[in-house]
Amino acid sequence: MRIAPHHVPGTKEHELAQRIHPAPDYVPVKPWPEDTRVQWGDGIIPAVPFFEAFPPGTFIRGEGKDIAEAEARAFAQYEREGHCDHQWGRQRPGGDLYTNGAGWCRKCRAFRSSMFPPITRLGAHRKPLSTMELHHLESMETDHEMNEWMDRVYPDDRANRDKLKRLLRVRRHLFGVMERKTA
Repeated sequence: MRIAPHHVPGTKEHELAQRIHPAPDYVPVKPWPEDTRVQWGDGIIPAVPFFEAFPPGTFIRGEGKDIAEAEARAFAQYEREGHCDHQWGRQRPGGDLYTNGAGWCRKCRAFRSSMFPPITRLGAHRKPLSTMELHHLESMETDHEMNEWMDRVYPDDRANRDKLKRLLRVRRHLFGVMERKTA
């Protein structure tokens, strides 16, 4: 494991950190891999002891009543991630949809910063379908009785409906569908 320089006495980073917001003395006890950088502290507002680990491509944070408990929680998360057969998605559990390429495991809540190619929004039509748009497209594709009724009642609007259906199909094919938020 590599300890963040602001925790290592004798470094410029440590000297600066001591002046700004001194971190408590602590020696990590868990067997973190060599390529993992770690850091800890008491937090600022609110003052919650934390321990953070940065294995390649990810970030794990544990909080607790003290730094030892925070490290234990972070290491438990690290071990859960190592034993999980991940199911990756773009949506943070209980949170927002990430379009920057980050991914979250739906099972163990692991985080990876570069799981997917970023979604680039290039214009009004160049974005994933919303749940409402997907439902509308599915009804236009499968509800033939409704389509016939719409053609009879609104014959002058048929070209617009066909154009919308083509546009939604292209967007679904190129940009996918936004994941539904779960409570």
